[in-house]
Amino acid sequence: MAKTAADTAGKAFETMSSTANEAFKKSYERSVELMGEMTDFNKKNMEAMAESSRITTKGIEEISSRAASYSRDAFEKGVEAARSFSGAQSVQEAMELQANYTKSAFEAYLEQVNAMSGMFATVFREASAPLNSQAGEFVSMMQKSA
Repeated sequence: MAKTAADTAGKAFETMSSTANEAFKKSYERSVELMGEMTDFNKKNMEAMAESSRITTKGIEEISSRAASYSRDAFEKGVEAARSFSGAQSVQEAMELQANYTKSAFEAYLEQVNAMSGMFATVFREASAPLNSQAGEFVSMMQKSA
């Protein structure tokens, strides 16, 4: 009877050890797999950041170029308007020239603001796309792991 109890205990211990060893082995293998996935994911994060930075830089260059062009044109039109004011034959004519200049300058400004707003929105949308993609990948990876 003692031998049977010892055999039963030995088999139970062996089964428990085998099961624990198998669980540890599976856990270790999954951990190694997850480390590989995280390394790949981090590489893709860096690539997404680089792409986002490239898009942002290009967009800011285009916006800056447009702003400089607008500023140059506005200055030239202002100088031209000042010359026309000085050549006015009457106060009434000067007032009309001033009103026309102010109206055209304001319209040009509004056009510029609208164009720049569109450009900023486009740059933001395009620059966030690679980062949004990676955020989606992260969510998918976390759902797969759970």
